[in-house]
Amino acid sequence: MKLLSLAICALLSSTSLAVSYPITGNTVNCRSGPGTSYGVKKSYKKGQKVSISCQTSGTSVNGNSIWDKTSDGCYVADYYVKTGSNGYVTKKCGGGSSKPPSGGKVPGPMKNDYPYSGKCGGVDPWNYY
Repeated sequence: MKLLSLAICALLSSTSLAVSYPITGNTVNCRSGPGTSYGVKKSYKKGQKVSISCQTSGTSVNGNSIWDKTSDGCYVADYYVKTGSNGYVTKKCGGGSSKPPSGGKVPGPMKNDYPYSGKCGGVDPWNYY
């Protein structure tokens, strides 16, 4: 019996369990992006469960600007998903690579080429004031 319990615990800890949340609106649109201006890809009925892969901000719906990206790849306003919280319940959706386009290298070399460095006076060469 102990061996069976250990096997079940090991299996559960090695697999990720997807948490599903029920839809609270009668018919809720799932959109191609996090906002009401994006096209509708599909719709969910009240009570249907959705798995959330990540969350992001978007158009505010009744004071809630969180949008949930479903496992179907479309976005639902968090206002219509019963997550049990008014805040984020999972990771935020990434915006792509965290490295800069240059591959992490800073363009350069940098040098201080300001021609008026260290010179104070009442003359403004750019006629700023």
